[in-house]
Amino acid sequence: MMNKEFKRYIYIAGTICVIFLAGALFLHLLPFLLMLGVIAYIGIRINRFIKKKKAEKSNSQSQYNHNYKDENNYETSPEEYTTGEVIDVEYEDVDNK
Repeated sequence: MMNKEFKRYIYIAGTICVIFLAGALFLHLLPFLLMLGVIAYIGIRINRFIKKKKAEKSNSQSQYNHNYKDENNYETSPEEYTTGEVIDVEYEDVDNK
């Protein structure tokens, strides 16, 4: 009988010691874990900022190149304008009246 109760008390004491040691270790590591988290957060934010700036620069450069290519595509000869329907517009000079 006494042997079973003694084992029970040893298990309870051992469990309490393990929980206490794990808690103490966690409290000692907590400042380092917090610093690691803050550094990781700052690193992620800087990385996103750099990627965003690169994307904006790439997008503006792409937009510039796209506009340059479009300007060349819209150059047409005057003969192409006369192949469709011609609308006659009357012009009246309002300043001389």
